Amino acid sequence: MSSLHPRDHTAYVAPPPPLVPAGPGALDPVVSASVARAGAGGATLDVRTAAGRTGTLRLRPATGTAVRVTLRMDDVPTAPRASLVTAPHDGRCTIEQPPNAVALRLGALSVEVRLSPFSMELTDRHGRSLRQVTDVRDPNGRLTVLPLGVTELTDGSLAHHDSWTAEPDEHFYGLGERFTGPDLRGQRVECWGQDALGSTGTRSYKAVPFLLSSRGYAVLVDTTTAATFDLAHSNTGAWSMTVPDEVLDYCLISGTPAECLAAYRDLTAPALLPPRWAFGPWISGGFRQDSAADVRARARRIREHRFPCDVLHIDTYWQPHGSWSDMSWDTEAFPDPRGLVEALAGEGFHVSLWMNPHIGVNSAHYAEANRNGWFLRTASGSTWVGQVWGGAHPDTALLDLTHPGAVAWFGDRIRQAMAGGACVLKTDFGEAVPADAVAHNGMTGDRLHNLYPLLYNDLVAEVTREATADHGLTWGRSTWTGGQRHGAKWTGDPNADWPDLAATLRAGLSLSLSGHPFWSHDIGGFHGTPDAELFVRWAQFGLLSPLSRFHGMTSRLPWDFGEEAYTAVLHAARLRMSLLPHLHAAAVESVRTGEPLARPMALDHPNRPDAHAADLQYLLGPDLLVAPLYAPGGRRQVWFPPGEWLPYAGGEQPGKPTGEQHAGRGGEPGARKSGEPGNAPVGEPVTGPAWHRVELPLATAPLWLRAGSLLLTTAPADRAGSAPFPEVTAVWVRPQAEPSRTARAVLCDEDGHRTVITARLSGDDRLTLRTEGPGRPRLRVALPGFPHGALTAEVDGVPTEVGLWPGGEW
Repeated sequence: MSSLHPRDHTAYVAPPPPLVPAGPGALDPVVSASVARAGAGGATLDVRTAAGRTGTLRLRPATGTAVRVTLRMDDVPTAPRASLVTAPHDGRCTIEQPPNAVALRLGALSVEVRLSPFSMELTDRHGRSLRQVTDVRDPNGRLTVLPLGVTELTDGSLAHHDSWTAEPDEHFYGLGERFTGPDLRGQRVECWGQDALGSTGTRSYKAVPFLLSSRGYAVLVDTTTAATFDLAHSNTGAWSMTVPDEVLDYCLISGTPAECLAAYRDLTAPALLPPRWAFGPWISGGFRQDSAADVRARARRIREHRFPCDVLHIDTYWQPHGSWSDMSWDTEAFPDPRGLVEALAGEGFHVSLWMNPHIGVNSAHYAEANRNGWFLRTASGSTWVGQVWGGAHPDTALLDLTHPGAVAWFGDRIRQAMAGGACVLKTDFGEAVPADAVAHNGMTGDRLHNLYPLLYNDLVAEVTREATADHGLTWGRSTWTGGQRHGAKWTGDPNADWPDLAATLRAGLSLSLSGHPFWSHDIGGFHGTPDAELFVRWAQFGLLSPLSRFHGMTSRLPWDFGEEAYTAVLHAARLRMSLLPHLHAAAVESVRTGEPLARPMALDHPNRPDAHAADLQYLLGPDLLVAPLYAPGGRRQVWFPPGEWLPYAGGEQPGKPTGEQHAGRGGEPGARKSGEPGNAPVGEPVTGPAWHRVELPLATAPLWLRAGSLLLTTAPADRAGSAPFPEVTAVWVRPQAEPSRTARAVLCDEDGHRTVITARLSGDDRLTLRTEGPGRPRLRVALPGFPHGALTAEVDGVPTEVGLWPGGEW
């Protein structure tokens, strides 16, 4: 397709290989099958294509809610490839073989195969069916789908494909970080991680071939090649996947979105829970010249301002320019690195250092690495050397992380860097492997490219775990299937403008629906300098994100944006610190369930059309509604999910909205119609499901609390740390009639111990709290929105005070 758009003509590092059919008759669908074997472990079918090719199709249980489908054609050469999807146990199923068919029955789903003409159909436990699409044509008789089968390419290889029905009201999510929005219907998405050069296009740094449908199913493809998903783009009644691998291997998963994410966790890996200090704010000196004196000055100012901060990040310039992956300090700018890090630790800071896996041609280590064959090669056998920095750094070579010698050498370099006391590494880049590169293990770039971020972060995580004797956290930019095991991701390099704030929010929510629960972003944007209003709104969003980091090419120190902005950002930071018990418990639950910490509206409400439209808001944990401001002026529309929501009362109170107020429930007399926004009542609870226009002064965090929820909070401190919370306030939001007269919350510590706190409110306004578990913090209680007067409260039989939240000292 021709295009005049300049982004379509921009040279990108390591683009995906083109897929060019060998000719008009290159597409070759499977047309018939016969049963070779069938039993409790699944069925193996011998298949034949329209052109007479033969192959094997295996259908077997992957989990209790998933069937694994594997198609391999005969006489296809094998080459080094990685499998990233592992069934957690040997699944069992029931096999039925009626005439011309075979069926697999699991507890949650069944798959029925018609043998000739060939087709498959999945049916879930609710009787909903998903049908394979095999032969849909336009008026000229040309196929408009890619049926199960193969297409021969001009290089003689085969690309596999399959197509399934797409219902008119179906929505598609996942596939990694998508700046165009979480709902991918109507798009063609290529899963190939790239330096996206910003945050507003179709390319992304993080790709995950995990597709989540609003109709109660998901698909996880086991490949590292550039899998492409056509989501009702070429044919509005179907979606297709194309996988240029030697085998087509994918899991069909049945269940709610949450259940599908749990299956993704089971088939790949649980997410790494970051240490608790990582949930405090991170502050960076930015991508610019830095020195030990500058770092010490930043640390001093942060503590003098009492601004919360757990991590000080030192970006590229801790190393000399031209040697940015040598993992050696610039001793002119940092004459005593160990002394610096020890001093910062004494002030309560953890230190983060930047790195990437590309060695500059001017590096003192380049010759040794090249002589030992530790770099990726071209097809002709020479070392691949190229520009991955857009001219900001000399040409580089790419470390071959399939080479044991390269891994051992680079691991030692990382170990040496961390020996000075750094706690975590920011693993930048990782998307530059060319499709035609050749690795030590024989793998070619078309298969290594998407695998490389995993090899890179696996190595860094291993050394980090060894060096810290604790966690394996990395702060990464690129990832693929299973990358949630490395902990933190940030959404790349946005511009400091409003459109990129919105695109960053959408990309984070897309990552949430791709099995990666812990993400962050550059507060204020990376490129350029935000104005005060943009900085505040981005900071409020960032400090209510799963993880929080201030970073850019210019200063992101909050006091550099004026007194009004600083006051607003300081309040948002203290709000985050107050919410740490709630956030940490929700993070522990995310690791356990596979569900995200930042929950898009469509996750919990897949059958509500408004939830799919509300793609610029989320729940932080189960009970906090966050709706960041994404345009100047302090106004936006918010969709309130079912229930009652109390606006956060910290900072300034919301200004008075103009126009008629609509607070009724949908369907009740006087309620507004669905899709028609009303104005949120000032400072009053809002009842959903409903859209409302809201107006928030600059200092007001875009936060609403679910009525009836019990939120565990603490007094905001200067750092999160790792020690048990000494004092906790149980914030019971607007308890009213049953069932909200009883509420429950969980307090988690660093060792995984859980303390359950149960609150009950009697009819005579007597409040009792009971704790079960090892945690014994001093427990207070607050009841925002409680409509009654004074009441008495006790914890485990001991009287306690009823206070305010947020506290007046904020």
